[in-house]
Amino acid sequence: MLSRFLGGAAAAVFMLLVAWVVTGCSHKEVNPDDPDAVFADAEEAFQEEKYLLALEKYRDVKNRFPYSARAADAEMRIADTLYSQESYLEAASAYEIFRELHPSHSKSDYVQYRIAMSYYSQIPGNSARDLTAAHRAIDEFNRLAEKFPGSRYVSEARQLVAEARRRLAEHENYVADFYFQRKHYLSASYRYSALLQDYPNLGYDEEALYRLAKSYQFMKMASNAKDAWRRLLKQFPASPYLGEARAMIERLERTTQQ
Repeated sequence: MLSRFLGGAAAAVFMLLVAWVVTGCSHKEVNPDDPDAVFADAEEAFQEEKYLLALEKYRDVKNRFPYSARAADAEMRIADTLYSQESYLEAASAYEIFRELHPSHSKSDYVQYRIAMSYYSQIPGNSARDLTAAHRAIDEFNRLAEKFPGSRYVSEARQLVAEARRRLAEHENYVADFYFQRKHYLSASYRYSALLQDYPNLGYDEEALYRLAKSYQFMKMASNAKDAWRRLLKQFPASPYLGEARAMIERLERTTQQ
């Protein structure tokens, strides 16, 4: 029994040793003094989604070989790795630094696109939250279209600008409704006016005009209210508020004539 147990244990140890030798032999040796080799090793780690290891190796290339041809590649890949980790704030900063240091790089349009995408990816899904990231994304996408009109990223950029604007309109409408429902009509009127001016034709105009007119009326701003009601009649002749709009205009006109 003892000999059989020892024989089994020896076999297990032998298999472990074989596995260790095979693993050790299969590990690729990397020359730490060769920037191309270290960069290739970092690329392998990135492709395997070992992002922390990839970052370490890209930074090694950048810091130890600042004058090599691989230094700029490593800087860009640091930003790419942060983006892949969904560390969008840090990625945006890394891409922006790259843009400043390498304004004529052959992949400048890609860098600009990724800056915009880094901000776009930070836009919250809840319209009640701050949407500063949406403004930044729009600015950066527009910069891409302006500086690189022939870039393959421009078509997508335009679609994402439209979506970011829709999200901003949704936020503006949410805030305006918040004030209106709490009878803060002056604040509501500012927000509805901004919504109509900055984000027209995104599905909010009719309701915004109606509530803008009501806000002015509640504040006894007759002239402003009449203008808003008339805009509603003109732009939405089939509106369900048509009868109310006409009645309000007639009442306001009678009031001003007295």
